[in-house]
Amino acid sequence: MGTLANLALTLLCVIRLGQAASLFHNVQEPLGVPHKRIAIIGAGTGGIAALRTLVRVLPEELTCGWEVVVFEQRRDIGGVWLPDPNPPRPPELPETPLYGHLRTNGPHPTMTMPNFPFKPYTDLFPHHSLVWQYHQDIVHHWNLSSYFRLNHEVTQTRWVGTSEAGKWRVQGRNHEQNKSFTSEFDHLIVATGHAHYPHEPDIEGLYEWNAAAPNRTVVHSIYFRDPADYNGKNVIVLGGSGSGRDIARQVIQHAESTYVSLKFEPEDHPVYPFPRLPGLTFKKQIHHFTRDGIIFVDNSTVSDVDTVVLATGYEYRFPFLTAGGHLDIVADDNEGGEHLTTNLRRLRPLYEHTLSLDTAYPLGALYGVGFPTYSNNGFNDAAVALFIGYTIAYPHLLAERADFLEHLRADEASQRAIGLDPAYVGHRLVRPGGETAYQDGLVEYLQVRGLAGHPGVPPLGQKFTPSWRIYGVAHSAILTRAWTRIEEAGDREVRRWLEGAETEKDWADLIVRLVEWEQGIEEEEGDHGLDVKYR
Repeated sequence: MGTLANLALTLLCVIRLGQAASLFHNVQEPLGVPHKRIAIIGAGTGGIAALRTLVRVLPEELTCGWEVVVFEQRRDIGGVWLPDPNPPRPPELPETPLYGHLRTNGPHPTMTMPNFPFKPYTDLFPHHSLVWQYHQDIVHHWNLSSYFRLNHEVTQTRWVGTSEAGKWRVQGRNHEQNKSFTSEFDHLIVATGHAHYPHEPDIEGLYEWNAAAPNRTVVHSIYFRDPADYNGKNVIVLGGSGSGRDIARQVIQHAESTYVSLKFEPEDHPVYPFPRLPGLTFKKQIHHFTRDGIIFVDNSTVSDVDTVVLATGYEYRFPFLTAGGHLDIVADDNEGGEHLTTNLRRLRPLYEHTLSLDTAYPLGALYGVGFPTYSNNGFNDAAVALFIGYTIAYPHLLAERADFLEHLRADEASQRAIGLDPAYVGHRLVRPGGETAYQDGLVEYLQVRGLAGHPGVPPLGQKFTPSWRIYGVAHSAILTRAWTRIEEAGDREVRRWLEGAETEKDWADLIVRLVEWEQGIEEEEGDHGLDVKYR
């Protein structure tokens, strides 16, 4: 019976291949049934975006015969948005850096998958529980549940074959049944995120300072859960990105004193300005610690701090790749060999932060999704997923490895030309146009190679990123101030603004109205926003 079923599936796929040939007449397809096994590791935003694209966006005529499996080591989907039910104490790592009061630091319409907005009456900057629910809604809407293997931890991925052909041997542990598993796949998509392995900077004297008094604490932001834990403390937060900004905002409500140490002026953050919160003291970058206090690069000092929070980001580690011999950890990756390496800030060599250029396996065997930082993941990952999906379906669309390497080197050279070190910048999108240029570029790659107007891909000449998303990202700071003002006016005012926002266009219109409203108030008050109370 199994043989008959397989034969029937093969015949069906042959028929659909013929249909695909007529539909995609300008894209060559090798003769034969395109049977593929694809493994996605991670069921957060990136993994869900990749899965949705592979099984629901790409035409069924192309994907007939494909088998897609998503391995997720945790109990449910959602990635960092799924709470850790029993967060441990150091040094054991929690499952997620999620904390109770966390809300998004950008307006949710800019974070969404294409044409799938949040539910009506969702706060513009929602609580993390609503973001997790959004992921659940995606899975339910597209009927994706059957593709997930929950409680399946991947421990090793090894390419078995040559640089021309082979399989990924995926090994791991099924924690639900307490047994190991092994399976083989043609393609591997890494979607495990980059907010699990804390980066703890090596600052001179830090741990000697910590040991010099019993009441002193040094902790990474991944362990932050409750601001009340800082009652009566004298706290310094190192770092000015999303976690540093939000932790400082919460801690000042409880701490005796709160400092933030930044490498830049508060308003000069590369993505979001750091608001000048009442009760917060800004300091320059720390130069070193002594047993008695902290010395900053401008030679100023503080001596009352007893708690250091390291909001210093995370390291790019993928243990299953390293265990399989496919990712080396190196101190300096600027030399750039043919083997995939990480200096813990980035993986190299990758084309556009997604396609591995390692010579150990064919182009298209290994992809990553969700690597870029400071990106609106839902939409950005959707663009990456289109590139991945269509280049898996049509391998000949991939250029020569040498061409991709040349593109990578040119991108790195442009970063050096403006005084940046690519090895330090990592996966930040620092090109002209930033995130928009990145996601539009990936989709344009498909457009100019004959896929313009195909499912998910706009017609030739039309950008993937709509203008309203660009506008919303560019005005995130003023939208934050506007929404804070509205929330302070009460629930009735919140609902008044949210009323009628259902479709993607409705949310886009709301963003424009909010920006114009807040700009009018600030112009009238002579306030440029940096001193406005920040939620």
